[in-house]
Amino acid sequence: MIERLSYWIVVLQMPIYIAQKDVEGGLGWTHIEKGIIYFWWAIVQNLSPLLFGTLADKYGQKRIMFASFFIVIIGFISMGTLHTFYPFLFSTLLLGLGLGMFKSAIQGAISNELNSKNSASGWGTYILLVNLSVFFAPPIAIYLKGIDWTWLFYGSAIIFSVNYLILLLFSQQTIKTTNHNLDFKNYFKLLLQPRIIYFIILVAGFTILYMQFYETLPNYIYDWIDTANFAKKYNLPKFLLSDYGNGLSISFEWLYNINTGLIVLFVLPLSIITKKFSIIKTISLGMIIASVGLALSGLLFEASIVILGFIVYTFGEMIVNPKLTEYFSSISEPDKKSTYLSFLSLSWTIGLAGGGLIGGYLYHHFGDKANLAQKYLNDVLNINHNNPSTAFEILKQKTGFTNSNLTNLLADKYNPETFWIIFILIGILASLGMLIYNKYNNKYYNFRNKEVV
Repeated sequence: MIERLSYWIVVLQMPIYIAQKDVEGGLGWTHIEKGIIYFWWAIVQNLSPLLFGTLADKYGQKRIMFASFFIVIIGFISMGTLHTFYPFLFSTLLLGLGLGMFKSAIQGAISNELNSKNSASGWGTYILLVNLSVFFAPPIAIYLKGIDWTWLFYGSAIIFSVNYLILLLFSQQTIKTTNHNLDFKNYFKLLLQPRIIYFIILVAGFTILYMQFYETLPNYIYDWIDTANFAKKYNLPKFLLSDYGNGLSISFEWLYNINTGLIVLFVLPLSIITKKFSIIKTISLGMIIASVGLALSGLLFEASIVILGFIVYTFGEMIVNPKLTEYFSSISEPDKKSTYLSFLSLSWTIGLAGGGLIGGYLYHHFGDKANLAQKYLNDVLNINHNNPSTAFEILKQKTGFTNSNLTNLLADKYNPETFWIIFILIGILASLGMLIYNKYNNKYYNFRNKEVV
């Protein structure tokens, strides 16, 4: 919970901090640069469990966690200190390495405490507690960045350091150490099973979708979604609002708390309900629901529809995520829990890294309002302007339009909502692939009844 709280305080703000052109104190880089950062960050954070999952099984999860804490804290502090591209990139890699080490160790420790009777509710509880902490991230993040962007990162480091105290409560009986040999040949033999490879590719399709919801949608909301009228109509309290140029609008951080709040309320009931059904079919259904939610959030500009999209997407995500972990846990050998769960990280590596690059490139060219304003100046008004950070304000001066009217003009001209179509299709294809996997892979292990079905 502490790890996720400190992480989400930073990660929700990263798209804005890195690439939003009109945010004071931000880096103001391009979405392509943002995509490159997310690409390498995702690779390190999600590939490191492939190694450290095995090391945690051999040497003990507690030892791996202890080392990871130090690396994570250094990563947060350096992100708040370094403001040029390559040093900042390196600091995200440090953070990713530490978080990857921690993830493999903590999931292995939890998996060791679960069995066939409590696995579904156990992983559901894990997701519940993670999201309970994430629920508090937006107000803390808003407060810290209100002081200074640097304190967003320093504050996360301070919060994360509490984990050192919590780790003292873990006994060696709580976190178990196995005695199997560190055998990379056997490791890759397990990894390269056809069903594992196919499943990893399919899950990568979902993680590409997931990447856009959390790493591109904040920029899209900031650029294109006008929630000022919605906030005014329902008289929302000021602590939920920010001024994005169109009047007081709903802070995007609080929109994401819809996601977190629903997960806290419903992930355990859903885990219990879906326990009765095929894991793979349930994952497929969740992917379809998430794809529909992303479509509602991105394809339409109406605030109420976007909020509905957040709700729909969240139910898809809370169905998929626990089931992915549950599936890999159910097919793993008893002394290789961390190893098998580390395979899931490979899916996240492919999806988040690829989604970061693809999403950054496409949004830079087809969705970034600052770049589209610059394009309008150059192509329509024949004004040679090379600075996207000031293009929107100059265009507003030239046209005499309000922020809202000018945003609508650019949306009608360039249709930024089409950015989402490719990712929605990827989510649908991944869901269909899961049904094919379920049909033809008739030897997967069913943890509920210990049978091959």
